[in-house]
Formats: sequence, structure tokens, C-alpha cells
Amino acid sequence: MTATQLLTADHLDLLVTAAIRWRVLTDRTTGAFTKAESHLVVAGATEAGRILQQENLAAVRWLSDRGRSRLVDRAVPPPHDYNEVDLLDPVEVIKACHSYEHLCSASPGWAGSTARRLVSAVCNAATLRIVGYAQAPWIWTRPRVRSGTPIALGREWRPDVPGFTWVDVESLTQAWASASLVVVTVAAADDLPAGLAVRGGVFLLAGSDSPDDVWNAVTAVSPEAVLYWPVCDSWLADQVRDPSPEFIQHRLEQS
Repeated sequence: MTATQLLTADHLDLLVTAAIRWRVLTDRTTGAFTKAESHLVVAGATEAGRILQQENLAAVRWLSDRGRSRLVDRAVPPPHDYNEVDLLDPVEVIKACHSYEHLCSASPGWAGSTARRLVSAVCNAATLRIVGYAQAPWIWTRPRVRSGTPIALGREWRPDVPGFTWVDVESLTQAWASASLVVVTVAAADDLPAGLAVRGGVFLLAGSDSPDDVWNAVTAVSPEAVLYWPVCDSWLADQVRDPSPEFIQHRLEQS
């Protein structure tokens, strides 16, 4: 991408649509009757598109005066008319913001411009909407590896699961956070104490249980997977020898 490229109408429409839907941009009528937050830009949709367009043109002109533009980019396009975009993908919007900033940073007034403030706010709004953002830890810590013994909870039916130690409810509660892997039989699903922290590496072990019993147990345990004995025998043995990282890593709770 050349540093002097004129942005397309579609590119500007995407940025303006995101600004409107994510409440970065408010029209002048609404702005006059509400106390708009300081990060909002007060402008109509077409007006906002033209603000963005003019900043892009200013950058092209500045570079053109110094012989650093393409001939095709020196033609002045017609004033932008807004055309709403149907679907917004946060990642596409973020890339569009970064592209806009790259192509407009040569404008002499870029640092204090309304266009820069608008695009920066749109980029931030798009980041907050990326799938998984809300679930990510607020304070980042390196994942800790659960290095405890694999444990299993059952009632009368306790098959010889290789590498696992069968425990009672009290022992399971004490080892819940540190056990590398946890297996719970369908019959023992209701025995899990309330309030246990959500963790990975918990599996539901089914034998001759009915589908209804298995489904009810899934609701109670929320396992990584339902494993059927004895078909899962070798898979569990492999996990004991070399557990998958997503099953044995967790983050410390941060206040």
C-alpha cells in the first residue's frame, strides 16, 4: 500500500457506520439536547465522512507538494456521500482504522484533528467488541500449571482409570484447584459441591448410563467432554502422561 493512497468511499462508509452504531458519533440535534461524552464527535453521517475524506486529501496534498504521490492520487474526488454498511466485523474495522491512520498521518493538522479523534475512538470501540475480549483477564498473569495428581469422583461404579486416584467429596474439594485432571462419573455429578471455581480439565465419565442421566450430569458438571468407558481408556492414559496445555493451565484470581 502506498503512503499517499486516496481512500475509497466504501472505506469511509465502514468507519462512519461503526462510529454511528457504536455511539462514537452523534448528530448535531442529539448533541444539542444531550450532554455528549467528551470522546464523542458531533456531526452527521455524511459530514463525518467528509471530515475523514478531507484529512486524507490533506495528507495526499502535503506529500504531493513534495513529489511523493502518485498521479492517480492527485485527482480530487467528489465530496463523500454516506452509504450505510450492513455488517460490521470488529477486526475489519480495526484494520480500516489502522489503514486510515497510516494514510492520513502526513496531514499537517493530523495530530489535533477531529478525524484522528474519531478514528481512534472507533478503533477502541471495535477492540471492545472482539470475540473473547470480555472474557479475557483484566490483569494479565502468566498461566500456572496444575501439577497435582489426577483425581476422580464416583459412587459405586469406579473403573480402574489409569493414573487417577479415586477420592471422596472432601478430598476433591481440597485438590480441585491443583489436580491436573478431574474425572467425575455420571452418578456422582450431583455430589460436586456448589461454588467450585470454574477450571479446565474436568471430564464426565459415562458407562452404561442412560442419555437422560448423561445430559443431566453435563448440566451439573459443565465438563470439557463426555468420555465413555472403556472406549476412552487409552485417551485418558495419554492425557495423564502428557496433558494438553488447555486442560492443566489456569490463572491466579486477581482482585
